[in-house]
Amino acid sequence: MPSHSSHLRSSSVLIFLVTALLLLAHAFRYARHTDSHSLPTQLSFIVENGISKFNGSVAVPFGGQAQAANSFFPIHHYTRVKRALGEDRQCLVEKGKQYWEKGVLPAFDGKSEFPTPNFGNAETVLEGSGWTSFEELEPLPKWWKDTLKKAKGKVPKSDIRKIILDQSHDFENDFGAQTRTSAQYYGRYIPQNNAVLMYVVRSPRSKVAARQVPQDEISKQIPRMNQLSDLVWFTWSRVAENPGSLRYYGLEGITNAIVKPLMLEIFQARRGTNDVPWNKRVTFDLSSDEGKALFGSPLGVAVNWLLIHHAGVLGRREPRVTIWNPKNTNNLGDNFCMIWDLIPKKKKGSFGKVEKEPKS
Repeated sequence: MPSHSSHLRSSSVLIFLVTALLLLAHAFRYARHTDSHSLPTQLSFIVENGISKFNGSVAVPFGGQAQAANSFFPIHHYTRVKRALGEDRQCLVEKGKQYWEKGVLPAFDGKSEFPTPNFGNAETVLEGSGWTSFEELEPLPKWWKDTLKKAKGKVPKSDIRKIILDQSHDFENDFGAQTRTSAQYYGRYIPQNNAVLMYVVRSPRSKVAARQVPQDEISKQIPRMNQLSDLVWFTWSRVAENPGSLRYYGLEGITNAIVKPLMLEIFQARRGTNDVPWNKRVTFDLSSDEGKALFGSPLGVAVNWLLIHHAGVLGRREPRVTIWNPKNTNNLGDNFCMIWDLIPKKKKGSFGKVEKEPKS
């Protein structure tokens, strides 16, 4: 006669099998109904279910088939994706279009729908917002030197300025005393090339979000001056004799959980590989969906805010974006790069022709 414990074991096995079958059925039903045009197709499932790592397919590329992504992304990046945008690739395209048509273009005539912040004395606000600035000289980065040579640009002979902005002090905002966020913006400011090259971008908002702060509370815990575009412009204005000369805005070592998969899509659709050195670079203007999506992405917003808020100084510009993925100098893997060429009126772009629309 079977023992009581045998009955319990049999019941446990049966419950486990039924639960497994239900989970498989749910997963199959989810896979059938997942929108193939979302950012990573498993994105919402990962966020909702708290899975810690993801290594799956990125979205269906522009005019192509879904490709495998080879990188792991921590879950907090995905929660930031959902908190910050909650949108798929087409939403990025629409966001970029809105910034251009309702923000940047009207800004040239002083009629932008996006307001310009009034900081008053920026130096005072910077200090009051808990930011510390460090500056040192360093040699020109090899990737930028190579880029300048291939683009037939002037290579500075002297060392360049590396400026670190560190939100390292507690501060006060409209909601009272706040704890420092430890945000960091590291950049190379090169007036000789009219260029700003950022290589560490950790915003106050993302640092506070990583503390698992509720979405509606994040804005209460960040300093008044927190946007990358404001800090870049303030710093650039201190080092450049003519701030309106700013032409190039670049980023290297991109790991953003929205932008990197988007770049992977584009590389696969346009070049058929993720290995995209400078001589295989991909360039877009804002007439393309790819250009609009990058313009509407978390790393494109700094560009459109610069153009919106400082149209009076910068004048009319036509942005083009170039992306590529060279191996880094230590040959340790990917080094996703993006550079915006803010082309003045009646000038030519610096980094080659824009991509043509793929044939249908």
